[in-house]
Amino acid sequence: MGVPKTLMTFLLLVILGVSLSNQIVFTSGAEIEKFSYDHCSTLCVEGKYGTDYCFHDCIEKGFRTGDCASPKREGPYRCCCYN
Repeated sequence: MGVPKTLMTFLLLVILGVSLSNQIVFTSGAEIEKFSYDHCSTLCVEGKYGTDYCFHDCIEKGFRTGDCASPKREGPYRCCCYN
């Protein structure tokens, strides 16, 4: 009878530890990098003009990187370049 009780206690402690570790990550004080939509141009279209094309276009324009992004979750996504 002692083994199942010990095993269940251990399992619950592991679950509790994992759930608390996620909370620590979210409240660690790390600031999310602010993203500017000032340098967004070409409309990103899946299968035609995607993340790879956007990245290379931004590099050619002199930016450090670029990605398809949108201020709204539902889009439309545009190629946004930033340093």
